[in-house]
Amino acid sequence: MKTCCYHHNFFCEDRVVADLSKDNLRQNYLVIQKQLKTGQKILPMVKADAYGHGATWVAKQLLNMPNLYGFGVATLEEGRDLRLALGERNTQIKIIIFSGCLPWCDSICYFCKKFDLTAVISSDEDWLVFYKHKWPGRISYELKFNTGMNRLGINLDFSKNIIQNLKNKPVKCHPQGVLSHLSCAENPGFHLSRQQLWHFEELIKYFSVFDGTCFHLANSAAIWNAKEWKIHELTHVVRPGISLYGILPWAGAPHKGLKPVLRLKSKVIAIHDLHAGEYVGYGGSYLAKKKHRIAVLAIGYADGLHRSLGGINNGNAAWSCGKVWLSEKFCSILGIINMDLCVVECSRATKVGDDAVILGPPIDIWEQAKKAHTVPYELLTSLSKRVKRNYV
Repeated sequence: MKTCCYHHNFFCEDRVVADLSKDNLRQNYLVIQKQLKTGQKILPMVKADAYGHGATWVAKQLLNMPNLYGFGVATLEEGRDLRLALGERNTQIKIIIFSGCLPWCDSICYFCKKFDLTAVISSDEDWLVFYKHKWPGRISYELKFNTGMNRLGINLDFSKNIIQNLKNKPVKCHPQGVLSHLSCAENPGFHLSRQQLWHFEELIKYFSVFDGTCFHLANSAAIWNAKEWKIHELTHVVRPGISLYGILPWAGAPHKGLKPVLRLKSKVIAIHDLHAGEYVGYGGSYLAKKKHRIAVLAIGYADGLHRSLGGINNGNAAWSCGKVWLSEKFCSILGIINMDLCVVECSRATKVGDDAVILGPPIDIWEQAKKAHTVPYELLTSLSKRVKRNYV
């Protein structure tokens, strides 16, 4: 085995870089807007650090986009950090906490009040505490109902209790929004989907007694199926997540002009000539059946490259692995992925210092996710703080 590892002109902190395009982000926002009727609002989901893209950066790029409703996050801490990052000039921007307000207690209310966050009440019990302690009117809030996903949400038959509680209260006590979440948004014809839509229509009938209440249901997949989900006629706001970052809502979905915002790449730091019968990686997990050239990349599972993308081969069995784009060709990942490194096949054209693309064009993220037995959401949110973000 012969190793090539010579001097290069890249810094060690450039070992793994994610390039992020503000132009593609804004373009995707406009693509989403084209799916809506005039005046419908958009609530970009920036939870989990905007799916690994950087919540503060994403929010600041979209602040002046048309029909912006606010931003959605998961936790109280995410909401606080985003509020502080946006600064005093943007206190009018709504930040909604989708799952961080359970179980409800007064300390959560004080936290929301201090940082001007909109709470989502998501259970019967939480409403009872919220109402008993006279928080309606003191902070902004929305109500989430369980229409069939059976995860979070107030029970449907409890809605009349809430309306009874609020019917004689001033407008400031009313919910700013009523929402639910879809189980099978990519399949509106599924019987559970039809059931959820029917339940949501019933909620609209109940809560339309409160003027100004916004109704929202649609994630990216539902936006792509706007007609089937009656998004134009039933809702005021949509909640795009994955599509905002240029990823199709499901594998094979209509493209509609989306452009991936993120492109993940890693440097080649060494090159070997591998002979037939030689092994690669821990446990001898890849066995070469013929002579070929391999490259070592400076990326591993500690950076977010899923270990399940490794190519394990005993020399006889068929095997499946992730791909990278290197030297103008798709190259297989060979052997077990390590904490800081991985090995890929390469051509004679490959040199130390070259970039290999792991996510982003021309790598299909849905295909890469399939190889890892997961979904693009997990690939993106797995990117660690070791990955240098390059915002362009």
